[in-house]
Amino acid sequence: MTMRKIGFIDIHPRDAASSSGPEQEGLEWQDNALIYIFKDYSGRYELDETLEYSSDAVPADIAEFYVSVPVELLNFRIINLPYSDKEILRKVIPLELENLTMVNPQDIVFETVLLNGTGSKFDVLVVYAGKSSLDDLIGKLALKNIDPRIITSIDLRKIIQAGTAGEPISAGHLANLGRPVEFNRVSAAGEELSTPTINLRTGSLAYTKDIAKIRRNLKKTAILGILLAIVINAGIVFNLVMTKKEISSHKKEIRNMYTSLFPDEKKIADELYQMKSHISGMKEKSDALTGVNPLNFLLEISQKPAEGITYSEIQLEKGFIKMMAEATSMEAVDRERRRLSEYLSDVSVSNVKPVSNGRIFFTVAAKEKPI
Repeated sequence: MTMRKIGFIDIHPRDAASSSGPEQEGLEWQDNALIYIFKDYSGRYELDETLEYSSDAVPADIAEFYVSVPVELLNFRIINLPYSDKEILRKVIPLELENLTMVNPQDIVFETVLLNGTGSKFDVLVVYAGKSSLDDLIGKLALKNIDPRIITSIDLRKIIQAGTAGEPISAGHLANLGRPVEFNRVSAAGEELSTPTINLRTGSLAYTKDIAKIRRNLKKTAILGILLAIVINAGIVFNLVMTKKEISSHKKEIRNMYTSLFPDEKKIADELYQMKSHISGMKEKSDALTGVNPLNFLLEISQKPAEGITYSEIQLEKGFIKMMAEATSMEAVDRERRRLSEYLSDVSVSNVKPVSNGRIFFTVAAKEKPI
């Protein structure tokens, strides 16, 4: 049985209470990370030793590295979509994030986790992080000749497992992600080696060694396939080429039709999905001939003050309302959502994050109730 070694770098989450004192000033993640050295017996993993990240005794014969980042580095959204296919989600999620956040999809790296769903409704957890933050992490690891194949999070794995075993993951779970939880981190790391919860080494930050190997294998396979096809039946090759040309021609026609309808749109990932999105947007605009009356809405808010809620920003558009606020507790958030539902429709709470002094930041999106 062959054996190889795998290094798992566990960057521990910071405890806010213990990192506020002067003795913690200048502390970096390298000072709060461990390396678990596992022996890999064809998919069966055994812990060999645990080292400090700063140790000079890291074995030189480690085949590959995994890195677990703390949830403080991550952001989350739960999106309900009519499909769960990974390839479709990879195309659609950037478009959804543009509507739900103010970040540029080009500046982040994201991964999806299917939480639950059946038929045509699926709850998808979108986990994303700033590309610059991950690039900085990879750069610091490179100083020790470490190029991680997988960037995951065992802390996130614990949260998802808790949600699977009990109640579904909700805004409340996401609001508590930054609070350290005690669990067997070595055991969780071993589970990640078999089935990583997420992998943020994707897109422009993809693990190049695997990509180069796959490209070499694909190139060899393609050459052998072409030679075999020519030897067996030259007609098959001819028909295949003609079919590809027809498909390419149809795709080009669809792309030309779409660009003629929307000449100002530069980023086109999926013409069908984006066309449906445009049609839906035009329908909503046509239905809302008049927008939210700012004076009436602000008067309604001021006459019914919410206990424990402080609004910092209110955006009013045609038939749509978006508000950013802070709350003293999740109970206050739920009360405010129910209160707003009395005179608004489709009230939803997102972007729930803990802030200082135990308060909770959140975003409310709603629509004006039809008269």
